[in-house]
Amino acid sequence: MRIAYITIHIAPELMRGGVGKKIKTQLDLWRKAGHEVTLFSLTPDVIPFPEERQFVFDAKTSLLKRESNRASGLRRMLDDIHKYKPDVIYLRFGLYSYPLHRLFKIAPTILEVNSDDRVEYSTRGKFFYWLNRLTRGLTFGPAAGVIAPTRELTRIYPLKKNQAVTVISNGVDVDTVEILPLPKNDKPVLTLVGSPGMNWHGMDKLIRFAQTNPGVVVNIVGYSAKDIDMTIPANVTMHGYLSYAQIRDVLAKTDVACGTLALHRKNMQEACPLKVREAVLYGVPLILAYYDTDLSDLKLPTILQIPNTEDNLTTHAEQIREFAFAMMGKRLDFNAVAPHLDQRKKEEVRLAFFEKVMAGNR
Repeated sequence: MRIAYITIHIAPELMRGGVGKKIKTQLDLWRKAGHEVTLFSLTPDVIPFPEERQFVFDAKTSLLKRESNRASGLRRMLDDIHKYKPDVIYLRFGLYSYPLHRLFKIAPTILEVNSDDRVEYSTRGKFFYWLNRLTRGLTFGPAAGVIAPTRELTRIYPLKKNQAVTVISNGVDVDTVEILPLPKNDKPVLTLVGSPGMNWHGMDKLIRFAQTNPGVVVNIVGYSAKDIDMTIPANVTMHGYLSYAQIRDVLAKTDVACGTLALHRKNMQEACPLKVREAVLYGVPLILAYYDTDLSDLKLPTILQIPNTEDNLTTHAEQIREFAFAMMGKRLDFNAVAPHLDQRKKEEVRLAFFEKVMAGNR
C-alpha cells in the first residue's frame, strides 16, 4: 500500500513528545511491513520529522488571519497529497479548515480519533466549539472508516451505517522498554503528567491530596504555578512543560505514576493514555482512576484501580497513601503487560483494517 498519513495542526510540543513518538513508531512499523508511507503535516511550527513533508503556516497573528493561513497551507498540502497518489489516507482527526473536504476525494480516508472532540474543543472557547460542532460532519461523513482507541468513544461519533469502525488502543514499542533503576526516596513520590486547560487530568485533586498528605511528594508535569489558581503546598513541584527526556528524568525518581484522575469530567469512563504507557515502559507502578482498555483487567499488584468519581482521591486517600509507600523499591512487571500493549501487534491489526476498507471501496 501507498499510505498518506495526515496530521492537521497538532501542537508542536505534542509532536515532540508522546504523540510524535507514537506517529514515528507507526511510520516505522508500516515501512518495515513493506508499505510506502509519507507523513503530510499541516503545522504552525517546524516539527522533528525532517524526512517527511511539512506545511508550516503562520499562527502568530489574529484569529481570522490564522485561519486564512491554515487554509492556504492546507490547499498546498492537498495538492501535494494528490500528486502522491496514495492508495489510502490515514487522517488524525483535527479541527476542520477549508478545504479539508477535498481530501476525501483523493483516496479512501480512515480517521484516527483519540478523544471526544466535542468536549475537547469546548475547552478552547465558543469559537472553536461551534466551528467544530458545525463542521465535524464534513470530516466524519465522507470517511471510509474510523479507528478509535476505546470502545466507549465509538459511541459518540456521527457514524453512518456503511462506515467501517474498529477499536485499536494505544500501545508501545516493546523494544524500547527501559526499566529504570529503583529510586531511593525518603518519601513516596507520585507523578502526574498532563496539559493546561484539560481539567479531566485532575491535577487539582492531586494538589489537594498533597495538602492533606504531607508525607507524600507530588510532581505535576505540564502545568506551571501560573496555570492554576491554587495554593501549592511545599510537597508539590510544578514542573511546567518538559521534553520527553526531561519527563523520563522525573519518572526515574518516581514511585507511582498517576493516570487521568478526573475522566468523569468528560462524562467518560474508558481511556488508554499515552503518558501511562510511557510510564509502563519505564516500569513505574500506576494509579488508574478510569477503565484502561488494556490494563484494568490485569489485576497486577503494581496497579491500583480507584473509582472514576469527583471525590476519588478523598475517599481513597488512605488506600493511595498505603499503595505509594508499598511501591517504594518496586517496579511493574513489564512482561505481564507487554502482550497487551505491543505496538507491532496493534499495527498489524490497523494495516489489516486498511486493506478491509480499501476492498470495500474498490
